[in-house]
Amino acid sequence: MLLHQGALLMCGGLLTAVLFACSKGHFTHKSAQKAAEKYYTMLIKGNYKGFVDGYASSDNLPEDFRSQLIDATAQFMAKDDMRSLKSVKAISDSLCEDSTAYVMLQLNFSDSTSEQIELPLVLLKEGWKMWTP
Repeated sequence: MLLHQGALLMCGGLLTAVLFACSKGHFTHKSAQKAAEKYYTMLIKGNYKGFVDGYASSDNLPEDFRSQLIDATAQFMAKDDMRSLKSVKAISDSLCEDSTAYVMLQLNFSDSTSEQIELPLVLLKEGWKMWTP
């Protein structure tokens, strides 16, 4: 009987952990890939503020530094090689036990070229956010 109760407690603890992870933004391949695509779609659409807000530490930034990051992102996207970025697609990912993920994105440009980049994400209570390892 004690073994059965212990197993129930362990399963209950596991269920609590799973529910907590789900409430934190769904620790799934699909949700990590969707978040990564969302951030780079913001870049394509010129939503540089949204992109900068997608960083895990962005809530703690002084407003003047946040503003500088938004301006720097806009300048980066104005470069000739980035101006032709037209779409993004998540092609793979790795989920880690420490609530981080590495999503491989394919960036597609208007001249039919593409580039693959890896975007690190961390799962926070508000969902997946970008971070720098």
